[in-house]
Amino acid sequence: SPDPHLSELRDERGYSYADIITVHPDTLPEYEAKVESFFEEHIHDAEEIRYVLGGSGYFDVRNEEDEWVRIHVKTGDLITLPEGIYHRFT
Repeated sequence: SPDPHLSELRDERGYSYADIITVHPDTLPEYEAKVESFFEEHIHDAEEIRYVLGGSGYFDVRNEEDEWVRIHVKTGDLITLPEGIYHRFT
């Protein structure tokens, strides 16, 4: 990880997988399809953590009343999505 705090968090939580992607047409293969898939509502069977190295975006998550809650993330932000929460990213 490029950030020591993120490496520490990954080690503390026992994450065995990490990826770094740049969401830009020049660097992300199949950019249009990938961006479309990010926006599709989905769920994971494990906690998901995202650290924003540059730029910004929105995570939409479903609350207990089944309503979307929009969370703006930008450079330097860290977000953790619990296992089993429906979400999407734009």
